[in-house]
Amino acid sequence: MHFNEIEDLVVDILQGAKGRYMLPYQIFIRLKKIDPDLGEKIKSTYPSQPGKKDMGKNAGTYYSPASFIAHALDHFSKTSRPEIDKQWFDSSDIEIEGVIPGNKEETSIWAWGQYLKC
Repeated sequence: MHFNEIEDLVVDILQGAKGRYMLPYQIFIRLKKIDPDLGEKIKSTYPSQPGKKDMGKNAGTYYSPASFIAHALDHFSKTSRPEIDKQWFDSSDIEIEGVIPGNKEETSIWAWGQYLKC
């Protein structure tokens, strides 16, 4: 799976939010509704797994569909899509459809900067 496979679709999703910030998990859910095959491809390539290894092989590497979206958005914001805005918030006590977004410390939220008000 390559980031460029989702670029146009995630940009459309962010633009459709008109400046409202979204969690990577929300973006993935909307992507999956728009293109179920692409959603399944992401989900099978980056399945959610409980826990994150603290030590050993692959320590510090943890991917899920939402983290793939977040990594892709981070890449786009630094390369081809500087309009993408990233902020952080405390998600320690939030759960969406049984899923705790991000990690215990913080999670990223994303918006299309053209719509943001200063």
